[in-house]
Amino acid sequence: MKLRNNAYVIILAAGKATRLRPLSDQIPKPLIKINGIPMITRIVSNFKQAGYSKFIVLVGYKQELIRAELLKIQDIELQIIGQVKQVGSADALLLCLDQFNDLKSSGLTFFVTAADIIFFKKEFNLMHLLYHNSKADIILSLIKSKDQDIARGHGNVKISKNSDIINDSDSKLGLEITDIIEKPRKDQILSDYYSFPLYIFNQTIIKYLTDIDISTRGEVEIQGAIKKSILNGYRVKGIKIIDPDITFENVGRYHITYLNDIEKMNERFREIESR
Repeated sequence: MKLRNNAYVIILAAGKATRLRPLSDQIPKPLIKINGIPMITRIVSNFKQAGYSKFIVLVGYKQELIRAELLKIQDIELQIIGQVKQVGSADALLLCLDQFNDLKSSGLTFFVTAADIIFFKKEFNLMHLLYHNSKADIILSLIKSKDQDIARGHGNVKISKNSDIINDSDSKLGLEITDIIEKPRKDQILSDYYSFPLYIFNQTIIKYLTDIDISTRGEVEIQGAIKKSILNGYRVKGIKIIDPDITFENVGRYHITYLNDIEKMNERFREIESR
């Protein structure tokens, strides 16, 4: 299919994972083993199974270890980019794209994922189908949660009044996104839907990666570029990729932030791989 044949998968794997200390003092987050296999290896393998073969991986902290692991993977086109200073996800993405002039063509399409989440062909296909069916410029992977503590670690989105939330997992319709705010305060929460760090973009995002307001964390965030894209008339759609509602207690099964999340994700994969 066209997206698979032409698309790149960009994996952002440069962070120091300070909230995982003391473990991360010894091992970078992307190399944490989940049911015996490093996260970065699982991410690449799962995209391969979905039909993607072109990978760009941004590394920084303990990058020599991550490079060594990536170079073990066969039958992929791989570019590894080193980042000296981590100043935010938007800067990281732009650094990946700036390395390759041929990527700045009108046909550019790419997945972007963090290195601390692991999903499968099913979720990639849902996003791909919504991208194809809706002709949107950006596709967000969504989770649903009524737990306001989820806002501590994720971008919250506003849903268009024209969207019916019954379609939140429908790959033909999805949800129309009209705003996004990264890690909102509780009084800023826009809806029960949050963006996970897994996206599909086309080339329209590039021009908004360089002119983003600094976040409260002192970083330039991808969410800022998404927000500017919306304000400039580009279409953003979202699709829920996790069936159960998410709480602060179970989010670690899907997204590693803290040390106790590692066992939660291990538990999830033991369940999946014992079936």
